[in-house]
Amino acid sequence: MNREQIIDNLGTIAKSGSQEFKDIIDNDMNSPDSSAAESIIGQFGVGFYSSFIVSNHVEVYSKSEGHDGVRWISDGSGDYEISNIDNLDFERGTKIVLRLNNDCLQFSKESEIEKIIKKYSIFNKYPIRLNNSLLSNLQAIWYKEKREVSEDEYEMFYEQLANTKIPYKYKLHYSTDVPLAIKALFYIPSHHSEKMQFSQEEMRLDLYSRKVLIKDKCRELVPQYLRFVKGIVDCEDLPLNISRETYQDSSLIAKLKNVVTRRVLKFLEDEMKRDPSQYEIWFNDFQIFLKEGVMQDYENQEQLLRLMRYYSTHMPEGSKTVSLEDYVKSMKED
Repeated sequence: MNREQIIDNLGTIAKSGSQEFKDIIDNDMNSPDSSAAESIIGQFGVGFYSSFIVSNHVEVYSKSEGHDGVRWISDGSGDYEISNIDNLDFERGTKIVLRLNNDCLQFSKESEIEKIIKKYSIFNKYPIRLNNSLLSNLQAIWYKEKREVSEDEYEMFYEQLANTKIPYKYKLHYSTDVPLAIKALFYIPSHHSEKMQFSQEEMRLDLYSRKVLIKDKCRELVPQYLRFVKGIVDCEDLPLNISRETYQDSSLIAKLKNVVTRRVLKFLEDEMKRDPSQYEIWFNDFQIFLKEGVMQDYENQEQLLRLMRYYSTHMPEGSKTVSLEDYVKSMKED
């Protein structure tokens, strides 16, 4: 598309809605595949609509290198104006000016803008600056290959995520394309806050889609008994423009919860088999969570039972407890 078509489509979003915009894109591209248009609508259109939630007047200045600038103006009522402009203060790019409503003036405060950026876009791959200060300077290490991340980076990320200097016990950094496209980084803490029943462990498992925060402290990602797990789940199958209603009723979220839960439980079982004595130390502190799961999660009960440890007169060398599986293996005939 040329520059004029892009500007026209910007107006079309505000005036006629995303479906007409999608039809225009499809016709221009001469392609039966509408995925490109849906991607533009999902990532740009919804964000553009939201500008009229907080403002009563929007101006968009856009300029391609070597061309005159263009100004687009609308008050969100459905009409808009487009005009050429030649005195822009930049050579190429786009500038958006919002005239905020009186009840939304807090969004003009630097502290409020910084808080929003750091919460939702801190891992954005594109640099975000506020008064020449770079804010989006953190790397989404869950997008990296494991061999590219140092132990110091893992530790620093955990400190920021869990807000603690106490080291974690285990970590799981993995990615998969089936049954969902997931990139995740899980931490299993070495301690918890529910000893002596003083307080309940805070859920710190955040849900992202392509490095954009969808929901922090996402309780829907794992069952309640896994509330001690900290980390990031980034699911590319989750649309960026998912609404609260769609989110709550989404079968995709239920499927994601099932995948994440089973992967965490399998990881704990792998660690138990890899180093039983270290797992035993961790289990002594965290067994209340797993026993809670045995009583509540019938779907994963068998996997949870494999994580249990028991006292016995016949135990493996160097261990004080034994798993039910190992106990059965060591039973005499008859």
